[in-house]
Amino acid sequence: MIFGVMSVTLQAADKPADAVLRIDQARLAAMMAGDAKALGKVMSEELAFVHSDGRIETKADYVKNVLAGDTAYADVITKDVRTMEPAPGVVILIGAQEMRKRLGPTWSEVKLRFMSVWREEGGAWRMVAWQSMRPAGNSVVPQKK
Repeated sequence: MIFGVMSVTLQAADKPADAVLRIDQARLAAMMAGDAKALGKVMSEELAFVHSDGRIETKADYVKNVLAGDTAYADVITKDVRTMEPAPGVVILIGAQEMRKRLGPTWSEVKLRFMSVWREEGGAWRMVAWQSMRPAGNSVVPQKK
């Protein structure tokens, strides 16, 4: 099911975290559809997008790369999402994602942990920061005695 970003509107009864979660689902649908215009509407002009390989892109870079068609996403599943509201007009999402991602001709399975920061800008929620990483696996803090 694909949600159009344009159809996601804030409702008076929405809690900030609920609104951001709905808009983020629309963002993911737009990402899978390769809809750079819709993505651009939910991303802040100040966006800092830190990829799991350490690359950092601005909003313009990210949208340009989606339009180029070299990258595609499919079957994105978000889970274990925790929300935080550290200040009025700011929502942080922390969670996990699994997806298929195509870079050039090659598709791969990707598992990520992520943090995204959303800010209310002129009555609309926009993503201002994203950072993801691929879990390494066995990093365990020893129990304290």
